This record gives sequence, C-alpha cells and structure tokens, in this order.
Amino acid sequence: MKARPRIALVLLSAIGLGACGGAGYGRPGQAPALPAMGRSSIDRQFVGYWDGWSKNNLARTPGGVTEIPIAFGFLHGHTITLEGGVDPGYVTAADIASLHARGIKVTLSLGGSSPSNSFVFDGDVKGFEASLSSVLAKLPLDGVDFDLEHGSTADRVKTLTTLITAARAYFDARGASGAIVTYPAWNLPSEYGDAAILKNAKVAAALSWVNVMAYENDNVAATERDVAAYGAIFDRAKIMMGVDIDDAPIPSVASLQRLSEWVSANGYGGMMAWTVNGITARQLDAITGR
Repeated sequence: MKARPRIALVLLSAIGLGACGGAGYGRPGQAPALPAMGRSSIDRQFVGYWDGWSKNNLARTPGGVTEIPIAFGFLHGHTITLEGGVDPGYVTAADIASLHARGIKVTLSLGGSSPSNSFVFDGDVKGFEASLSSVLAKLPLDGVDFDLEHGSTADRVKTLTTLITAARAYFDARGASGAIVTYPAWNLPSEYGDAAILKNAKVAAALSWVNVMAYENDNVAATERDVAAYGAIFDRAKIMMGVDIDDAPIPSVASLQRLSEWVSANGYGGMMAWTVNGITARQLDAITGR
C-alpha cells in the first residue's frame, strides 16, 4: 500500500473511541461476536482501503464497497497501535457501527509502506493476541489485514505465515470463525515471497482472501497478467484484483471497467482499490459493474 506523512499521534490506549458496550463489542480481553462470512465461498467483493490520515469521515464510505481495511494501524513488537497511522477521531466505534448497518465490513490494516517501523513483529504470538483483544474491545472490527512491506523476503514469509494462521486460530477459538483475515500481496507471487506464503496449506485455509497489489497504472494487460499469476497458484474466488486510484497515473474509467469485466469473467473474487477516500461515481460504477 502507500505511505502517509509522519505525524505524531497518541497511542491507541489513549484515544477516545466512544463508550464500549452494545452490539458488536466485547469485554476487555474478549473478541466481539463477528458477522459470519465464509472463507471459501464469497460473493463478488469490492475492498476499498481507507486512509486514516486524510481527515475524511469513515461513515461516508460510498455504496458498493463491501469491505473497508482501515489504513493503518502499526505493529510494534507485538503491540497494535494507531500511533502514526490514523488521526485521532477519524476511526470511531460509532462510524464502524454505521457501516455495519449498511452491510459493510471493516477491518484494521496493519503496516503499510512507511515508516520502516510500521510493522515489526517480535514473534510473541500471545502478546499479539492480547493486543488484538484490547483493540477489539474498543472497536467493533470484523478482522485484520496484514500489510507487511518491509524486511527480507524470508522474514516476511515467516512473519505473515505466523500471524495469518495465529489470527485465524484466535478468532476460531472465540467462536468468531467468520472474522476476516487478509493480506495484500505484491504484483507477482515470485517477487516478495507471496508464492511461498500462499502455497502454505495452513495459510490458505486461514485467509478470507488476498488483495493483489496489481498496480500497473493504465496497463490492463499487465494487471491481468499479475492477477492471473496468482490465479495459477491460489483459489481465484479468494483473489481480489488491486488497482491504485489514488496516485497518478490513475487507470482510466474505461480500463477499470475492462478489468472489472475480466475479474468476473475469470472467476475471481472481486476488486480492491487504494484508496476509496476520493473515489468518483464513475470509478465506483466501473469497478463494481453497476
């Protein structure tokens, strides 16, 4: 995904996130009950990343988006924090609840492309689970997205394999088997260890889907090539074609429509966009096929 400017923020534990309690919340240390969503049989999706530093109202997410990964929470060791990733007040329990009322799922994306300490895991799975419980007690999230874009290929494979399977086991143990567990993959599976990650049977079983960052601008053929490479090694119904509509050069509306049609014609799960903060009506219609 993309970077955000470095801005000093308060820690998650110090952010006012609204009162706990009510539907979708859990007691401290307990995961909330999450809406059901099958991991291998999903309808056409439109996953729209929402950046938390643009001061846009999360509740105004446009219709047609089915799932929002909020960018970004950071992982420092084994502790999840919004420090450095989300401006205070722009991710609230009330906003997430309003999206739930519209049938939109919301997850927290951890990491991003900068800064370099946005995703540093120390291997403490139990500590990560405890931190995740703390976050879920405050925000009625539907799951987690792991966006690791730093470190060596070997470290990335090890970290994502560990956390993806641990997150699924965590949710399953709490009766939340419908929780969403995803990660954004590189352009091609051979580039940054994604082939090894997705060929791991435990990871494949744990993932709800994978968002492929096929950011080839207006090159439709290259974008299709990238996604097809993943379709050769992973369940197509669990692959989302990613497009970058935030950074120039932006794919044309005609290209977005062609890509959307290709996704449907070839049995893929749907599309992903970075980001939907400023998506236009024409872009939305092209991506969703409305």
